Amino acid sequence: MKSKLPQRPVSGGTHHGSRPLFFDYWRVGYGNREEFALDFWVEQAGEYHCKPDHTYLLDEYQIQRWMRVFYLKTGEAQCRFDKNSMTIRAGDLLITPPNHPFVYQSHYASQYHWFALAGRWPPVWGNPPRVLHFSPGYDAELEAKFVGIREALILQPPGYPLKAVSWFYNLMARLEALRSGRLSATSGYPDAVRNAMLFLQENYTQPFSAEETAVNVHISQSHLRALFEKWVGESPNRYHTRCRIEQARRLLRDQHLPVQDAAVQVGFNDASYFSRVFKQMTGSLPGDFRKKHL
Repeated sequence: MKSKLPQRPVSGGTHHGSRPLFFDYWRVGYGNREEFALDFWVEQAGEYHCKPDHTYLLDEYQIQRWMRVFYLKTGEAQCRFDKNSMTIRAGDLLITPPNHPFVYQSHYASQYHWFALAGRWPPVWGNPPRVLHFSPGYDAELEAKFVGIREALILQPPGYPLKAVSWFYNLMARLEALRSGRLSATSGYPDAVRNAMLFLQENYTQPFSAEETAVNVHISQSHLRALFEKWVGESPNRYHTRCRIEQARRLLRDQHLPVQDAAVQVGFNDASYFSRVFKQMTGSLPGDFRKKHL
């Protein structure tokens, strides 16, 4: 059976103006249960990199029969359910039931994976349907499950509705392992991407070098960039900068370091340049961010 093409382009910023400007990057797949008699199935799955001050209004969630799962990779957001609200932060996983008014709002730039289920509420989530909130922290393998679900819907190989549900159960198994403390250090990324990510995370205080990064993972610079664009949604240089800014956020939020000190610790010698980059990636000046968390 020939693979079906997705209903819309599968990647890239605003896609020549056809997508709203509040995304830096997006990638979405669409599915159904076809001829399979499934109690529930994955209807949509995607990854969004949202600009600062992004809000999903209620009309974005007009298909109320869907159950939605979010995994916040970076940033933080306010989620409102009827009259209740909660803050979710990087590493949090949120499940929203069907027929439940929902609004997602993020003052800072954020990245998250998500998918929507149709059909019956999965028994693995318990009974009755309710909002579920977990804080397993960032985990590369958990993220890889979201990627697997999404890519199954984008590529649509034979039997892809079953593959997507299989990825869903693998995701739930990984979440349970994280919650119970039984972990394993594996990743669903290609080896070159995973190794480059680790190299950049470990060397975030050093100036970015495309040549050195590529040499360390034994591929060309152009190939590495192409792999990053496909799997991570951004260039190695931007990922390296994001590692710096995420560390700076922790220093400002948890240790309350002065902006100048935080800048130096993450590899910026120019505090003014650091402030510009911080605001570009988070939507807030580092001084304002620090004051908010004092």
